[in-house]
Amino acid sequence: MYRWKRFLVSLTAALALLFAMGIGIWTGGVALAMPVAGIGGFIVEADEIQITNFKLLPKIGQTSEKSVYPQASSSLDGVIKGMKLYKDFELGSFKARVLIKASKDVKASGLVLDMTRMTADSSFSKLKVEEKYSTNPLEKISLSAPSLNLKNVKIRGHYLFANSISIPGMSLDVSLK
Repeated sequence: MYRWKRFLVSLTAALALLFAMGIGIWTGGVALAMPVAGIGGFIVEADEIQITNFKLLPKIGQTSEKSVYPQASSSLDGVIKGMKLYKDFELGSFKARVLIKASKDVKASGLVLDMTRMTADSSFSKLKVEEKYSTNPLEKISLSAPSLNLKNVKIRGHYLFANSISIPGMSLDVSLK
């Protein structure tokens, strides 16, 4: 019985967090950071992301498991096709997944995403890689492009913020594995 109590308390806390995220999504501004084992993070998968106003800079940031960890910080506007954002949690002897999906194209502007890994098939328009002299290692290199297209995307993110985002056909699913 003790494990069930613990499980129910954990599940209630997770559902309260999800409810708060849902309210944040519907009210316009979205800030999200979800931990996973290892270095932390949440997963974003998409069939395609069409990006404009792309910038990428190195960053030192926190994860759920490390106080300091090297990351890439990107800012962009974009259209996300086939979006899935999920997080797997260990709940004692259970595993749970929180999954947010969109059945239609997601449109975001002013999106900031800090990440430690991304895989995708990419094509850039006017890619600019700029190296600068600086004593600060975070200011030595930057990437930018007016447009970028990513296909078969998988990202391990640690922070996500959007000035505005629309998620038509959004579904939220919490399941045990």
